[in-house]
Amino acid sequence: MTRNHRFRAVVFDLDGTLIDSAPDIADALNMVMAELGRVGFTDGKVRQMVGTGWAGLLQRCMDMTGGMPDEGLDWVTERFRTHYVPRSTRLSSVYPTVLETIRELHDDGVRMGICTNKRQEATDIVVSGFGLGTFMGSVIGGDTGIMKPDPGHISAVLDQLDVAPGDAVMIGDSRADLDAAHGLGMPCVLVRYGYTAVPVEDLGGNALIDRMAELHDVLPNL
Repeated sequence: MTRNHRFRAVVFDLDGTLIDSAPDIADALNMVMAELGRVGFTDGKVRQMVGTGWAGLLQRCMDMTGGMPDEGLDWVTERFRTHYVPRSTRLSSVYPTVLETIRELHDDGVRMGICTNKRQEATDIVVSGFGLGTFMGSVIGGDTGIMKPDPGHISAVLDQLDVAPGDAVMIGDSRADLDAAHGLGMPCVLVRYGYTAVPVEDLGGNALIDRMAELHDVLPNL
């Protein structure tokens, strides 16, 4: 397929955009909840809460189930890490048409990167485990100094790709993705199948897609 759009780079969110990671996140989270003697969360509920990094997710879960335990957030986070990192690709899966679309973009000479609030350690395992790393010129997690919705997170990815914001587009599923992209003057395409507590139609993305393969249709019009 010959490139029919102006973009030199595409930056992707990870969870809820490229992979459905909620089952593994919920599994690890519920192991922590069991250790605390608390009720766990469904995959669906976790899908509504993912996106603010581990600290944000865990703080919210503690608040919803009786407050932070005496051990504190650092302890809760480390227990989650212990359960999640070794199992981060066990129940998760790549969304349909993602790998095919990424291969086609790569073959067209488009530079690609991943900008995620997921911790770098887990991000690297997931990206490698699902065969995404081969195509990515930059993969930056959320514990490396800055996080979406701060536009600087995307800027760091673009710097590694050596592409200006005006030549790039963000693909995500949440308000954080949208705000970070728009903060750089970049268009943002949102997926309808992702992780957001707010209906994606209400977020104000530049385009909405139901499958990653639809990128080929929407990019020429941005």
